[in-house]
Amino acid sequence: MRAPEYSDDRLAADLAAAAAELGEPLTAASYDGWQRAHDAASPALLIRRFGSWNQACARAGVATNKTRSTTRRWSDEDVVAIVAAYLAAPGSTGSFADYTAWARDRPDTPSGATLRQRFPWAEVKERARRSGPGADARQ
Repeated sequence: MRAPEYSDDRLAADLAAAAAELGEPLTAASYDGWQRAHDAASPALLIRRFGSWNQACARAGVATNKTRSTTRRWSDEDVVAIVAAYLAAPGSTGSFADYTAWARDRPDTPSGATLRQRFPWAEVKERARRSGPGADARQ
């Protein structure tokens, strides 16, 4: 079964509808529950399409909670290095689910959800493999 495709206008309209029903500011967590009952796109798709939750909401004219810092705790290079460390860890399977479990007990690593906001899993794994130990010998 093929995943549905959503236009930017449809995504924005669904966000606006969720905000009208749930109230503002709209959080990704509250929208997640709403979207499951309304055949709408996931928060992850909105973030990938628009770059961030706040940018998606801005596109839809929806208020978001502004109390969180907009600075990134980890640079792109940090994220790639952390994934390289995960891939090199004993017992690593290389799956996103395994990374999420590995990161859960490490407060100095981004969660799976945070990581996925930055990169698709396949892309960050490839970057990590290119930059990890022995990368110079492989090139």
